[in-house]
Formats: sequence, C-alpha cells, structure tokens
Amino acid sequence: MFPDGRDRTVTIRPMESAQETFKRMMREQIAPRLRSLGFKGSGQRFVLTSDSHWALLGFQRSAWGDSVEGSFTINLTAVAKDSWEESRAERPHRGAVPQANAFEGAPAWEERIGGLMPGDLDHWWAIQAGAPTDELVHEVVNAVERYALPELRLQIEGSPAARPPLWASARWKGPR
Repeated sequence: MFPDGRDRTVTIRPMESAQETFKRMMREQIAPRLRSLGFKGSGQRFVLTSDSHWALLGFQRSAWGDSVEGSFTINLTAVAKDSWEESRAERPHRGAVPQANAFEGAPAWEERIGGLMPGDLDHWWAIQAGAPTDELVHEVVNAVERYALPELRLQIEGSPAARPPLWASARWKGPR
C-alpha cells in the first residue's frame, strides 16, 4: 500500500498465445465481417446461405505453429445438397454436412483460397502472439470478398465460368 492508502498491487496479464490471438481475431473481428457478407457460422467454419448447396469456408491452422507464432489458410468447399446426400449412400462415413477442413472428393468442389488468388499458389497468413490483427483481418476479409465469395457463388449457380473441381484438374496433387 502507498502512504496515501492506494493499493500498489499490480496485476500482470499473461501474454496471449498465438492460438489465443487467432481465436480472438476469428471471434471478434473476422466472424462479424463474414456474417455481413452472408455467411453463418463461428470458430473456424462458416457456411454461405443457400437452399441448394453447401458452400463452406474453413479456416485451417497450421500444425507447425507454436505459442509465439502460427499460420492459417482458408479452405473452400461447395457441393449441391442433393448430390452430397446421394454420395452418402456410397460413403456412409460422411456426415450430413461436408467438412470445411477435410478433403471430401467427388462430388464436392474444393480449393484453397490461394488457388483463386493471383499467382495460383497456396497462401498462408502468419499470426503472432498478442500482435495487433486489424491489418491481417482486413487482408483476410478482402481475400474472401474478392476471391472466395465470387467463386462460391459461381459454384452455387453452376456457372460455366466456375472453376472445375481440383480433383478433376491437372493441378491435382492429392488430398490437402
């Protein structure tokens, strides 16, 4: 205690880990912005509202991250709901809804967001423990808005301009 009666107890808040920073960023910053774009969901899985299709975004964290830094990418999946249901008869292990961060194969269309971005390369964003995330959030949401959302809409519409499924293209290198 100080002579004037003030308490001199200091509370030290431990620095959040990279995983905690990621979760906070998703919950407080990215999820609300994705909802404003028409997605529903939370955590690392978001669904674009459609009566006819499953259109998913899956935020995948790298297995190689640690408490100080990590990285993540975005997986996209689109499949007609009736086609998905039919495929479940042949593959009963499949759930009622496709997984956003697991390779499902036919009849689903799947791609990582980097495959839609200029350069057509796998793209991972870095995240640092406790670091400000405003610029990172802007970059991620911008990529979803510019690349993921238009392609998911093309997939839902069945547009000839939609990209073919990765597993049916020359770019196929096996499950992610």
